[in-house]
Amino acid sequence: MITGGGLECFVKVKEKFLNMYRSDKVYLAEWIIAIVTGMFVFLTSSTWDTQSLTIWSTNVWDSIADGRFREFYAFTAENVNHVHHAHMGSELMSVLPWSIWNIPIWIMQRFFGKPIMSSALMLAYSKFFLVVVTVIVLIYAKKITMRITGDKSKSVWVMFLTASSTYIYLSVCYSGQNDILMIAASVLAINCLLKNKHRAFIAWSVLAISIKPFFLLPFLAALMITEKNILRLFVKAAIASSGLIVQKLFFRGAPGYEESMNSGPAKQMLEEMFPSNLSTSFGGISFFAIALVLIYLYCYTRDFKNSDYESSGCMAGKYVVYMITVTYTCYLAFSPFSFYRLALLTPFLYIVLIQNDDNRFYNSLFDFAMQLALLIKMILRASNMFRVDFVNKSVVQRFFGYTVKYDEKSKYANIDNYIYENNQLWEKMQPLFSGVAIVSAVLLLVLNHPEKRVNLKIKGPQNVRVIAWARMLLILPFAVFTLYLFAMSANKIYS
Repeated sequence: MITGGGLECFVKVKEKFLNMYRSDKVYLAEWIIAIVTGMFVFLTSSTWDTQSLTIWSTNVWDSIADGRFREFYAFTAENVNHVHHAHMGSELMSVLPWSIWNIPIWIMQRFFGKPIMSSALMLAYSKFFLVVVTVIVLIYAKKITMRITGDKSKSVWVMFLTASSTYIYLSVCYSGQNDILMIAASVLAINCLLKNKHRAFIAWSVLAISIKPFFLLPFLAALMITEKNILRLFVKAAIASSGLIVQKLFFRGAPGYEESMNSGPAKQMLEEMFPSNLSTSFGGISFFAIALVLIYLYCYTRDFKNSDYESSGCMAGKYVVYMITVTYTCYLAFSPFSFYRLALLTPFLYIVLIQNDDNRFYNSLFDFAMQLALLIKMILRASNMFRVDFVNKSVVQRFFGYTVKYDEKSKYANIDNYIYENNQLWEKMQPLFSGVAIVSAVLLLVLNHPEKRVNLKIKGPQNVRVIAWARMLLILPFAVFTLYLFAMSANKIYS
């Protein structure tokens, strides 16, 4: 039985908790949970991408030290470190910033005979660079949000929602992919644009596009918000692509360059970017191509000028961030993509969502539904994720005392094998999760138009913190279950 004093204490604790729950603050405990989740994913995985990108980044220094810099692609194709991908297949800038960070581990391998591929700690050090770059993205996402909203609380929430998203966990902490390098440069570019610093905007865009060309498409959309002169549009697009062009000219005719470009993921990505989704008498039609035409037309017909960026909270800035989000969403919806490329939505999607207080509940709900649906869809379609052999070479694997040889037919090879072994019905459920993801994405874009043209008559509850807690833990059960499969595997190799 609760006494009067105990009841009073309980009421006070309850009231304090509810006040915190309803607060607009992001609490330290929430940051800690998000960071611990990311650390767990980070420490329990070492994918082919992490390993290959790390070795390619250190190959830069080996090729320079050996006087073979122009033979960089041929040297990489020799694959002396036995990584999964023999050919690099992307431009130099995709690893050059990373190579500077990896100088210490290159020295350890080059001069002290410590193979990077044999050291989980050295591979983890390499992957940690992506975490550092993510922090830069968060800092400038906050600056952009402050520029658009003038609200410090919302700016912090954008940082938190970006950092705790499944998209960042998958791309940075799990896969160790370099898309975040391009995202960082693009966020810096947009920050400059919203401050009306157009030369800096172009300069950072050159860097972003030279790392990976994805940003060229939203760059054009952002440019058209205020630039209406067609000739200047072409000139600025050419300048923005100059970094990419210079790299291609430098390595043109270089040993191994053409072979690497033709066998790598960059060529395949370009080939698949505009798939034929609809047959007509004109020929196949790509939905993404249609979307781009409509996006560019819409941006070009907005009535804004450069001087509009000079005022804080300007509508032009809101349109820029919104149309970048629309462009990336259309790419992910209509073109084949690797699971880690979902990070392209960050941080722009969350800058869009955080502005709309009226739809806070629905934004949180549809964002959660989209992340969960995409995560399950990526697993069911047999993406290269949550494989037991990706625990090999991770920091956590050192404590198991064995590695696991991958057997693609084994029930314990990865999560999708385990699921299908127990219930084949899941394979038929893929369209369900795709549908949930698509409708959630569409609703997020429609409900969060900069001018708020759609208002729901029924308002949801404002206290949605529990959804934020659930979304940052989405990936955790899958990462934990991968360790379970690693422990249950019959293909253990003890050293």
